Amino acid sequence: MAGVDRRALLRWTGALACGALAVPVGRALGEQGEHPTLPRIDDLRPLVAQMRRERIPLLLFFSTPGCPYCLEVRRNYLAPRLTEDAVRLLIREVDITSTRGFAALDGAALTEVDLAVRFKIRVAPVVQLVDANLARLGRPLVGINDSGFYDVYLSRAIEEAQRLMQGR
Repeated sequence: MAGVDRRALLRWTGALACGALAVPVGRALGEQGEHPTLPRIDDLRPLVAQMRRERIPLLLFFSTPGCPYCLEVRRNYLAPRLTEDAVRLLIREVDITSTRGFAALDGAALTEVDLAVRFKIRVAPVVQLVDANLARLGRPLVGINDSGFYDVYLSRAIEEAQRLMQGR
């Protein structure tokens, strides 16, 4: 294996073996085509007002275009929750490569890249639940595993975030 960076190969192999399938920014593969979409953030102020009023968390789904793992999370785990959990959870997708702007909490312009940087997101997919101050509620779900337990991990993270929001 002349010319191959063995450390990089071991890191990649280790990530696959652990089931931590995540796509680094700029390395997303595949086409999305006609697949479910998730709402994007246009203005954080009404979202935060709803979160405070209803005491519900916001699930931020950090993704990249064409990422097959993002597509799997979006299609199989998050899109169904748009209707199932609509009264207990807000869901918004954030493209970590997008300069698309929206209004921040103070009304200033913010981009999706800015939000990803704020949360130190460098790979996709990542699911992060936050409160009305955009503070993390638990650890992020990074990547997707192939063990068949992703929905369990996601459900637990959502339940914990909802419990924390009810206590605030």
